[in-house]
Amino acid sequence: MPSLMSRIFFIDSRIRTRGKVTLKEVMERGEVGTATAKRDIEFLRYTLDAPIVYNRKLRAYVYEKEFTLLNFAGEQLFLFYVMAKGALNNPGYFPLTAEYARKIISYKITEILPTDYKEIADKFYYYFSDYEKMDLENLRKIIEALRENKVCAIEYLSKGKTKSKREIEPLKAVCYGAKWYLLAYCRKRKALRIFSFSRIEKIKVLEEEFNPNAHSDVDKYLKEGFGIAKGDELKTAVIKFYEPASYYVRNQIWHEEQVFEFATRDGENILFAEIPYAKPEELIGKVLKYGASAEIVKPAPLRKMWIKEIEKMAGLITKPNDKSERKN
Repeated sequence: MPSLMSRIFFIDSRIRTRGKVTLKEVMERGEVGTATAKRDIEFLRYTLDAPIVYNRKLRAYVYEKEFTLLNFAGEQLFLFYVMAKGALNNPGYFPLTAEYARKIISYKITEILPTDYKEIADKFYYYFSDYEKMDLENLRKIIEALRENKVCAIEYLSKGKTKSKREIEPLKAVCYGAKWYLLAYCRKRKALRIFSFSRIEKIKVLEEEFNPNAHSDVDKYLKEGFGIAKGDELKTAVIKFYEPASYYVRNQIWHEEQVFEFATRDGENILFAEIPYAKPEELIGKVLKYGASAEIVKPAPLRKMWIKEIEKMAGLITKPNDKSERKN
């Protein structure tokens, strides 16, 4: 028997495309009896506030006014199913090792898939890029700390490969670009900081509790600036994209407050992008992805860092090839 949502989508789609739906059609398509079919219609009317009424002349159910709540809902649920199915099989996004857990979750997400989309489910594939391995024991402790609002003592490996000991108040776990991060209040720095799961060498959940409501600026902190790296001062980068990158980037969302503007110079379409950022490294890496089709224009210090990185890359080309360092 199709799920409740599949039956609801059928009723809505039928009315929107054909102007009406009969109780018999709802029963036959949903493989349900009269009572269940009527409950489905009541669900639409009372739970989803659909203006669905019975038309005695047509002997069918119709909408007495426009109803748009479920527009593209089937397509959206289908894409969610595709994404969830892909994530389920990717240990970076979904670090489960127990096969039974995967099967249970897979079964549950299949239940929400509208019947009309099941036959094409295997024609859509959600591909995940590079990801980092996750220590499941550390993950368990992070979940415990977040659930119980407990302070944690961690040993953290910085980018310079040096270890530091911190006491933190865990606030939110964030998956960004297939990598997991922990947003926490660092007592050592006396500020919000983001820690990479993969660089947390050790974590111990302490008995001490903290008040998460004391950090009211968490969501604002996450939204400010490009990428996952955050800082105290927010700046705006101006980036110039040439063809073909200008076409690729124009429909991308790098930041919710970005400003994109197209211009034509000497017959070439150029995209000017203004992107808020706090830490430069991640933004520079993103721009370098587009090679000679992207140029950081300003601010001057950011452009200087970008040029320096390019020069370092060029130095690898001119560097003598030491065969002794290569593995056979």
